[in-house]
Amino acid sequence: MRILLWQTAYLGDVVLTTPLIKSIRKSFPEAHIAFLGRPFIRELLEGFDIELITFNKSLKESLQLIERIRGFHVALCPHVSARSALILFLAGIPIRIGFDRSELSWLYTHRVQHLWSMHEAERNLQLLKPLGAKVWDRMPELLVSREEIEKVKEKFKLPENFLVLSPFSNFPLKEWHMGGWLELIDKLPLPPVVIGTNKDKERARIFADAGVKNLVGITSLRELISIISLSKAVISCDSAPVHIANAVNVPALSIYTATSPQYGFYPLKGYYITPNLSCSPCSPNPKRCRTGTQACLVNIGVEGVLEKLKLVLSL
Repeated sequence: MRILLWQTAYLGDVVLTTPLIKSIRKSFPEAHIAFLGRPFIRELLEGFDIELITFNKSLKESLQLIERIRGFHVALCPHVSARSALILFLAGIPIRIGFDRSELSWLYTHRVQHLWSMHEAERNLQLLKPLGAKVWDRMPELLVSREEIEKVKEKFKLPENFLVLSPFSNFPLKEWHMGGWLELIDKLPLPPVVIGTNKDKERARIFADAGVKNLVGITSLRELISIISLSKAVISCDSAPVHIANAVNVPALSIYTATSPQYGFYPLKGYYITPNLSCSPCSPNPKRCRTGTQACLVNIGVEGVLEKLKLVLSL
């Protein structure tokens, strides 16, 4: 049996699809498994015994992809876009399993109920039900070698014990205010290491000015995973580093602003803190503030974060 897993969303979404990869392998050990996602999956999923198919979402590539995946017997699609459903349909894959809230969901042969009340990792595992899979593995996992870990320790001169801070997101309304991060840094029990992507490099200079080890925009994805695996905990807005941390068995603390743990993207190992506002939560991926105040970005206090951090560090 040839099984295709389709997830072309963001980095964190793919990390939370790894329980599905592991569960497919355990339930169907003889199956050929392929994962279709954005180009970053070649780094993220390094070490997994699966075929990796990358997709940049251009029209030309979409047409080529239809032919490339035509020979698969089963497709599992956590992604809810119309493009995903249409390409899988046009490829003629006999069994196509997606969520009932997907766009063009009627193109799937099997539709599974999408429940916000579940963690995303568990929600994805529901896609196995039509296949009668018996073995489910809930925890995300990323594979990192001892050699990679030793290299980042030396390259970035990392301290023996440290915390990773991840202040940035693809969605500005997910970001706790910078003043909160700077105040927090002064009160942390362990030295912080700040991470982020190249697009955040300019904003991150404020951390270097504060005397903090600033690795924003200078690490590869593999290096980032290794750095997180060495940390005592990750403190982050609602973004991928929370899930990367859990995938390498490191606890995480999520600081929520416009989003909420009720959407199912909270740490499976760790804790979270949420704002106390009548307009909260906003949406899973908010693009504008409904009240025009952006009050959620400054509602959470540093002392509350520190209290949750004590719990995280006791895990």
